[in-house]
Amino acid sequence: MLTNETNDSIDGNPSSRKTHKPPPIFVDGVMNYGEMIKRIRDMVEDEQYCTKSMANSVIKINCMTPEIYRKLVRYFKDNNIFYHTYQLKEERAYRIVIKYVHHSRDIEDIKQELNELGHNVRNIIIAQHGTNKKPLNLFFVDLEPAKNNKEIHNIKALQNKIIQTEPPRVNKNNIIQYMNCQQYGHSKSYCNKPFICVKCGGSHNSKDGKKVKKHQQNALCGGNHPANYKGCEHYHNLIKGNNTLRNNKQRTPPANTNIYIYIYIYIATPYNKVLTHNKEVMQT
Repeated sequence: MLTNETNDSIDGNPSSRKTHKPPPIFVDGVMNYGEMIKRIRDMVEDEQYCTKSMANSVIKINCMTPEIYRKLVRYFKDNNIFYHTYQLKEERAYRIVIKYVHHSRDIEDIKQELNELGHNVRNIIIAQHGTNKKPLNLFFVDLEPAKNNKEIHNIKALQNKIIQTEPPRVNKNNIIQYMNCQQYGHSKSYCNKPFICVKCGGSHNSKDGKKVKKHQQNALCGGNHPANYKGCEHYHNLIKGNNTLRNNKQRTPPANTNIYIYIYIYIATPYNKVLTHNKEVMQT
């Protein structure tokens, strides 16, 4: 991974930290590549980015610096271009788990004490039981990225209460799904794709759709179930591929697998459209 040394500041004090190469931006439904590049060139130089044409009229854009990345993302968002991307690595919160703190404790009190101990808290979430949703004596704490993040594990008590801190557990069988576009792998803050109904697969917000008990259609695989159904073949293929990537450090597609892709009709800009409602099958 390419990194550059910059003199940046997290808490107002100048400090040296690494700036990582920004994540790619995926622009959906590009029908006029020349028009897209023309508009991009009005903002940035050719040497500051590179593109790659992918399946289903998707263009992958790699930016050379975080500044160019932010500039293009801002432009795509302001002009309603369909895209998705990921968070800059240097902006990711440092998450820890604090155990043995009673769930009735005021979150603001915990945040204030951690701030006094030199840790800038971005967010605190009370964990809930997976079945009955009752609060647990466990808190997820997101810290603003800083050099002293790991020192929080040296804290053994908060307000005379013995605590234990540890990194959050990673669930390999869970992939984030954004419930507006129903796609996996990215979140709300980094997606500008159009609405897809989780129930019927139509081009509208799921909240605006009527209750559908019959004729449901998964927008991802075409099956007769909602798009967030965890028994979906598409979801399990993603889980399988994700675990293979973790174990083998590279993705190995299964042989003779049919990947069903559903795309819907929208209009955004002259070069950014999603064209067809037909099911396409690609052999991998």
